[in-house]
Amino acid sequence: MRQRLPDIMRNRNRIMLFLFAALFLAVAARAFQLQVIERERLMGKSRENTQRTLTLNSLRGDIYDCRLEKLATSVPSGTLSVHGAIMKEPGEIFRLLSEFLDMDYESLALRLEGASRYAVVKRNLTEEETERAEALRIPGVTVEKGYRRIYPNGSLAAHLLGFVGVDGNGLEGLELSLNSSLMAPPRKIRVTSDKRGRVILNSAEEAQEAPRGGSVVLTLDRRIQQIAEREIAAAVERNNARSGMAIAVRPSTGEIVASAVYPSFDPNNYGSADTEARRNMILTDPFEPGSTFKVFTVAAGLEEGLISPDSTFYCENGLYKVDGDTAIRDTGTYGDLSVSQIVQKSSNIGAAKIGERLGPRKLYNYLTRFSFGEKTALAYPSGESAGMLRPVRQWHVVDASNISFGQGLSVTALQLVMAVAALGNDGALMRPMLVSRVMDSEGGVIESREPEIIRQVVSPLTARQILAMMRMVALKGGTGTRGDIPEYPVASKTGTSQKWSSASGQYSHDRFIASYVGLAPYEKPELCLLVVLDEPWPSYYGGVAAAPVFKAIMREALPLLDVPPSDGEAPPRWPKPERASRGAPGVMSDYSGANFVRMPIPKNDKGAQGPIPAFAEALELPEAKVSPASLPVPRRAATPGIMPDVRGLSMREVLDLLSASELSLEYQGSGLAVAQEPAPGARTGPGQLARVTFAGR
Repeated sequence: MRQRLPDIMRNRNRIMLFLFAALFLAVAARAFQLQVIERERLMGKSRENTQRTLTLNSLRGDIYDCRLEKLATSVPSGTLSVHGAIMKEPGEIFRLLSEFLDMDYESLALRLEGASRYAVVKRNLTEEETERAEALRIPGVTVEKGYRRIYPNGSLAAHLLGFVGVDGNGLEGLELSLNSSLMAPPRKIRVTSDKRGRVILNSAEEAQEAPRGGSVVLTLDRRIQQIAEREIAAAVERNNARSGMAIAVRPSTGEIVASAVYPSFDPNNYGSADTEARRNMILTDPFEPGSTFKVFTVAAGLEEGLISPDSTFYCENGLYKVDGDTAIRDTGTYGDLSVSQIVQKSSNIGAAKIGERLGPRKLYNYLTRFSFGEKTALAYPSGESAGMLRPVRQWHVVDASNISFGQGLSVTALQLVMAVAALGNDGALMRPMLVSRVMDSEGGVIESREPEIIRQVVSPLTARQILAMMRMVALKGGTGTRGDIPEYPVASKTGTSQKWSSASGQYSHDRFIASYVGLAPYEKPELCLLVVLDEPWPSYYGGVAAAPVFKAIMREALPLLDVPPSDGEAPPRWPKPERASRGAPGVMSDYSGANFVRMPIPKNDKGAQGPIPAFAEALELPEAKVSPASLPVPRRAATPGIMPDVRGLSMREVLDLLSASELSLEYQGSGLAVAQEPAPGARTGPGQLARVTFAGR
């Protein structure tokens, strides 16, 4: 029986409805599975493919010299990377990358094929390279923007500045020791990347600038640093030396204005330099100072009152045996030499005999007051050596003699230059200063350093007497004439020390350290400079190899510091008060100068001028060898406001008398007072200068 058409249509509709219902249920079940049952797994997989953590490294602060010229800075950079999980057609991508980066295709493919998820292809893209890489729009290849550290002056001051690693953190030098100031904490954000691997910022917060670190201003002067590096490099090459150092400081403040080491390296490409070239030898490599050390021995003897500039020592015609066995030799065959001549001619024997007169304990005490055997308290950078000065209880019989002329101990270049600078600063030892101030990202000062006196090592008079002897070193008859500068008179000391051979257990006969240290201008030192050459050959004397380097650097540096040159004329008999405010160093009777030394009258513990302290015994110069009958009777009484008659008195008696008159003393020569200004009986005021000439032997 044939079915009616309406029934057929109804059955067909039922079947279709059933099929649609079944399909809907299947889709709903699948959706439930995906949206509910497998939701977390699928979302995690999605995040794994499209989201990741992006670290926004801070913009590292700049490092400036004293004139605010950049020595280290950060510039925009990019890091190119590939994401293996979303990278399609790797062969074509490797080809494009090899062309863009100018890299070998095979080596690039071999390197990246093993990267299942993420691999860095190249860091430190320039800003132009970053833009070009982004324009390529290669699927699976991303470019992350950041910053890279650059040093605009190349190798300039590299040993001080140091360098940073690929993560932007300091690894050596100031970059390391000031890392916490230069670097702000990094910020991490979650980012989404599109199907091509490009980062999509999710919010305005994510688009903010990277955090900025602080900046640092140094005492270094880029101009003088360039001069020092140029000259020390040329000297090393010219003298066939292993290495060289030059460091310049301001005596009155302790500021380091130049610190040069050669060989050097480029911190922009520090990986290509070996560890030896990257070492800051000025801080880390102690050496035996040799004859430059004699000035400290003499200073100790003067301060203790055991010697005077005119005291004489028999220098044994060039050969002296200590403890019956150890031989000390001079380069010349000298007989009697005054203390001034011992410094001028650099007599080892004379210095050894002064050391013997001092004795081990006194010598050791003064050397430690100059900070030998300990770090100099330089705040930055780290890694400073203390040198080697054995405790006095460990000294042998001959040690006081050997150490007196710079043998048997070791010092760093920084220690030596700071100690000599103290002699140009009226005996006040300053703390070395390299970092002037640290600023935050807004330019506010968060740390500032001011000149700091560590201690008064010797009296101003002793310091000026030593400076006068050092002036004689640079004049005719001295060992340092090649370092003198006519327009900027120099006070200096030469040094030539044999290097110790641990293999042979004795001093080498063909390996030397040549050094030259000095201050200029002599009348008012503005700069102290030390030059050291390691194993120069064939000329190995400090006065020959190192002195010309000192002269070249100092001659260019002083005009940059606005120091006026000398007019070349003889100094006036009475210097102007403003010129004498620091005081010109005193001179010995065998030196043709007419300079005066300002000797402030010491004050008592209540601040008033009073009796001379105990150390004044060491300040008295030798009495003149004249008949007492020819001298006026000393007048001990003083009337306030009236200039006393000081003629015929010794320096100690003059100091005693003027202390009661509230006057300051400027003096010339040694012996007994023979002339004075103001004249006896003239009216005076507190602090007025009294100029006195001493003469007679």
